[in-house]
Amino acid sequence: MQQYIKIFILTIFVTVLASCSEDYLDVNSDPNRAVESNMTAAVILPQAMLNTANRVGTGFGFLNHWLGYWCPPANYSPNGEEQSYNITTNFGAGLFAGITDNTYDYQFAELRARAAGENFYVGIAKTMKAHNFVQLVDLYDKVPFTEAMKGLEFIRPKYDDGKLIYEESAKQLDSAVILFKAAIAGNTINADARFRDIVFKGDGAKWIKFANTLKLRHLIHQSGRTDRAAYITAEIAKIVANGGGFLGTGEDAAAKPAYSQDKPNAFYASYGFNVAGNQATDFWRGAKVAIDFMKQDGDPRLGYFYKKTTNAFPANGAEPFRTLAPAEYRGNEYGRPIDNSTYPSQNANFVSQVGGITAAGPVSGASFGLVKGFDQASWILLSVESMFLQAEAIQRGWLPGDKEAAYKAAVKESFRWLNVDLSKAAADASFDKWYQTQDENGNKNVSYAKADDKLKVVLYQKYLAMNGSNALETWTDYRRNNAFPALPLSINPGRTSPILPVRLLYPQREYDLNTAAVVAVGTISQFNSKVWWMN
Repeated sequence: MQQYIKIFILTIFVTVLASCSEDYLDVNSDPNRAVESNMTAAVILPQAMLNTANRVGTGFGFLNHWLGYWCPPANYSPNGEEQSYNITTNFGAGLFAGITDNTYDYQFAELRARAAGENFYVGIAKTMKAHNFVQLVDLYDKVPFTEAMKGLEFIRPKYDDGKLIYEESAKQLDSAVILFKAAIAGNTINADARFRDIVFKGDGAKWIKFANTLKLRHLIHQSGRTDRAAYITAEIAKIVANGGGFLGTGEDAAAKPAYSQDKPNAFYASYGFNVAGNQATDFWRGAKVAIDFMKQDGDPRLGYFYKKTTNAFPANGAEPFRTLAPAEYRGNEYGRPIDNSTYPSQNANFVSQVGGITAAGPVSGASFGLVKGFDQASWILLSVESMFLQAEAIQRGWLPGDKEAAYKAAVKESFRWLNVDLSKAAADASFDKWYQTQDENGNKNVSYAKADDKLKVVLYQKYLAMNGSNALETWTDYRRNNAFPALPLSINPGRTSPILPVRLLYPQREYDLNTAAVVAVGTISQFNSKVWWMN
């Protein structure tokens, strides 16, 4: 695991070089020299939080494919490993290293903040460490934890049980809330914190909401395990008792540094427009699965999650599957072999792009969809997800509240976040009109009153609302809910399994450099080695 230490040192060094402070113009100080005195929490945390946000937004493209949101066009050679599910120890290996390295940054920031008595920064670091460790568990199950991040003391850390990591992360979130409360009460969140905190600008109350929402998310992950009921009840009671609440409408946990057209938001640059203002790539296109779900429900969000095709589908054009109306929104079938001569309409110009603005520029009142502008915030946890988590918790009886109202508020928040019809009031009106129509038509995929299974309608609409924003959470929902909603699998002829993978394999570098620890976990299968919270 020696590479972890090297990567950590390099990350800190780069962070210092990229950061600015009031001492930058001090001729008696060299700001480019990475020494202990200038590696403060205030210097480390902004880049660390941005790295976390960038990974949430752009790090799980393969899951957007597996889960039916996106699909590459026929212009590109398929990724056979991804489409067959026959993944190796090199598949997604960057996630293990990236999340681990990012967590090292938070650990170091916590140590520096604790030494300086900066409790607000300690709380941020604890919150973000909990976020990252749970991500690792959700991807790999057992990972290094108790011996991780201890430098030369444990250069080959053992792997710990995922349940232990979840429970310890919950304790870290509880501690973070106490620290945030103390910082608020003691008025110790200064102007520098408001500048360095690129997520909530020094708003301790919102950090409490975020910590509570993260904890709720982690408890929701465990909902399929009946043996966790007592634990969940006790932990929910702690959240309620701290009185901080959860992220509500319009309250995203999202990083927003000083973006510009030549240094844009990573999601915008990946799926929207590059620094020259041209389309970034035509690789990321819509999948037939989610597009058809929305078409079948007459969902107004269709034109916000996806763009109309560049070229109209040719009259009487040959296609390997039926395209539902409206034809100007089209998705490909994931895994279908390339056949450009027979089905040229599967090329990029005939398949919908990721939805959003149609010209490069900053966020404005006219921005909509997923790609809103070069200076859009880089999300870590959206208000939409938070409100669906609360709706599910209320549905399960974990929290008090009106079940139907909470569900409808969560779906409406998706309309608001996408800026449907370009204003909050118009988005609300669009939702109300659509919902009333679907309710009157008895659509059980939309209407809470008409749905046979109230919990499943919440989960189904959450699947739609999470389109393109956090595919790791959608994958977790799919796995914890026994493969719901039912999603078509890859139709690649080389597909090796009748089910989606339930986890990733440990990266080869772990087998090479931390051999004894990773081998001790046992033989791992992407199909049979379940994450601990799966039933």
